Amino acid sequence: MRAEYSRGGPQNEQFVALGSESWLQEDRPQVLGRSRGAAAEKEHLSSDLASGPGAAERTAPYVWHVKDGGHEAPPEIRAAVQRAWRPPYFVRGAVNIREANESSKFWFSRRKGSVLAHADTYCIPAVSLQITGRKHWRLMPPPAASVTDRPDSHDGGIYGTGRWQPAWEATVSEGEAIVFFPNIYHETYVPEEGNPECTVATTFQIQLPVPVRYLRAFLPTHVLSHLYSDGHGRELWHSYATLRPPHKVRPTLDEAAIEAQVSELLAAVDLDGDGQLSLQELEGYLAAQTEPVMQMQAQTAGASESERTTPTPPWPRWFFTEDYFYDWRPPAEPHGVRREMEGELLKYRAADTLAYLDTEGPDGLVSRAELLASLRQWHAVHWWLAEIEQAEASLQRSGGRSQDELRLVEGRFMEKYSAGRASQVRRSENHEL
Repeated sequence: MRAEYSRGGPQNEQFVALGSESWLQEDRPQVLGRSRGAAAEKEHLSSDLASGPGAAERTAPYVWHVKDGGHEAPPEIRAAVQRAWRPPYFVRGAVNIREANESSKFWFSRRKGSVLAHADTYCIPAVSLQITGRKHWRLMPPPAASVTDRPDSHDGGIYGTGRWQPAWEATVSEGEAIVFFPNIYHETYVPEEGNPECTVATTFQIQLPVPVRYLRAFLPTHVLSHLYSDGHGRELWHSYATLRPPHKVRPTLDEAAIEAQVSELLAAVDLDGDGQLSLQELEGYLAAQTEPVMQMQAQTAGASESERTTPTPPWPRWFFTEDYFYDWRPPAEPHGVRREMEGELLKYRAADTLAYLDTEGPDGLVSRAELLASLRQWHAVHWWLAEIEQAEASLQRSGGRSQDELRLVEGRFMEKYSAGRASQVRRSENHEL
């Protein structure tokens, strides 16, 4: 397992044998850079919860990445753990059970074990289940960002910036779990009092349902985050607004073109002609789509010619990227787990699409106005993102001499679409980290 916060950082990771007793015999303090360590000293929740001599000390946890295999979990070890793993009662369905089983890892924390505030790279919800002991959590939604001043999502990167403002706190005890959405910043602390010498937790991800209302509410923030630059948020969330697969709709600010898209979708989906989209109509529309999902995988992951010609399910019934389930792939039998997963994905995609679009009430129906509002937001935000990426490419070619073009792009967007955020972004640009 990996010793987190080892001296030398990620380039000099330290590993410890799970069966060794050495890591249980003494506390291992966190090793951080001077500036980040000083900020964590003041802002990490341990400064509020601990008291007495040595209260500010934090120990570093150990993480066993069963999901990654390799030297941490060779194939026979990984397979044995996965066979023994049992999902908690709330993880249901073939897709979620498989995702949870494939993505599991275990956290071992001695007294005062701490994890610094960060946001994970997962584009799907994560679950942390406390097996022994108890752990305290603080969390917050992603902070506002500007093009030239984006939050550092790595461990402790948000400390000292004025952005770490936790919105929620919770103590998770043995047998309890906490679920958090993509791009939620979080930190943890294992209090010494009332805990065994070593506490254990397991974390894993689930695929369904997708927290689409949260994704839409923070869409302008998400597109500037690591979930778009390093993850697959762009591909995974595209269809909830557009009802089309990734890369099939290009962003535009042409209001007539957006109105035409709304009319086209209503004509295709609204079978009873009442001017509203129901769950049944959305599921029927998605079930009728025939374009194979592999076409998106070819564009986003550089699939080979053989992969492009291999029959795959239609896009509403499968995954948009090749990294689902890590390295496990379902057999392509005519019946069985793959067909079960296809049915689950179609059902949830329809329900999640309805939840994304149905914002007025909600009443379980999507009106023309709701569909138009969703598409307007999607087009405006992704047009802005395309302009930003073009300006960043220009900046890179020029050797990074000036960021004025980026500021102009953002300024134009904020003046037209923001709700009082323009001045906030300007203050953020002037903030010295």
